[in-house]
Amino acid sequence: MTNDIILTIAIPTYNRIGFLKTIVDCFIQQVISGGLANTVEIVVGNNASEDGTGEYLDQIIIQHHFLRRFNRPKNLGFSKNADLLVHEAKGEYVLICGDDDLMRAGAIEYCIKCILEKRPNFILINTSNITSFDNSNHDFKVILENRLRIDRDFFIEDLQKDHNLLKKVHNWLYLTNLLPAVIFKKELFIAEEISVKKYLRPENLYLWQAQVLIGISKYGRFLIIGQSFVLHRKNETSWTNDKRSVVFFDIFDNVEVANLIKDYIPTEYQKYKKLYAAFTVGGLMLETKNGKGVRKYAWSALIRNLWIFPENIQFLCMLVAPTVTTKISPQLRQYKRLLLN
Repeated sequence: MTNDIILTIAIPTYNRIGFLKTIVDCFIQQVISGGLANTVEIVVGNNASEDGTGEYLDQIIIQHHFLRRFNRPKNLGFSKNADLLVHEAKGEYVLICGDDDLMRAGAIEYCIKCILEKRPNFILINTSNITSFDNSNHDFKVILENRLRIDRDFFIEDLQKDHNLLKKVHNWLYLTNLLPAVIFKKELFIAEEISVKKYLRPENLYLWQAQVLIGISKYGRFLIIGQSFVLHRKNETSWTNDKRSVVFFDIFDNVEVANLIKDYIPTEYQKYKKLYAAFTVGGLMLETKNGKGVRKYAWSALIRNLWIFPENIQFLCMLVAPTVTTKISPQLRQYKRLLLN
């Protein structure tokens, strides 16, 4: 392999060999078909998986010189695994990809074309949501096409000066926490490792996203790709062995990200907080349906979102009577639409 690597595709993985095989094969095909074997590398970080992932990676790297792997002796957690992959990357740019997501044909070739033509510091790739019906993404259905609701690319030279352009891009900030919707210049990402520690704990799930957000704010040259190249799996997450629920991440990890946004991208702060309050309400209801107690989480969410209406009312309802609230959730959603319209 030469030293002319433009893009590193970094894939942290843990105990999901079926999904991993599909996404690795997807990227291998795109690298070969696009003639990118000397400019793109694929690097997998195996977080001490126990399902044969290590053996699979040992075999596959022999077949392709642009593929590397690291078999971790112990589970380092997602954030640490991803951070090590970034530091090991040979590419000028890095794309961190979830092991259960997909990229449509031509995605990597188009991203390389954009990098060479525009030299952006950061790239956001439009996504579509999918639901999987197996454990390998061979059988899935697109449930939401074109998350950003755009049909062309946008280039933001300076986030502060050109922020009005982003009004045309639906919920763009939310997309910055989706793998693999973000490509970043490695040196700028690493440059913000110290800054991000003022806001986030090292184990925060969204540590990488926070570094991207600081970078977008400080360095600009931010490209948004309009084509929905990313297929983001929306089934319930299972990428972590953390015993806490996804609701925990939405309440506690995201409040740290929100505080960072308040300082670096203040124009998006209120929308971001409201969006995640809505997600957290949905998460609380899902956990209730699964028979889990949510009152302590509902209390924490209420305290952190007192000013966000009408989600604050929903949090209060979940605190008082979570089962009843979950059962009447369709009526609550209708009430919410009535208030907002």
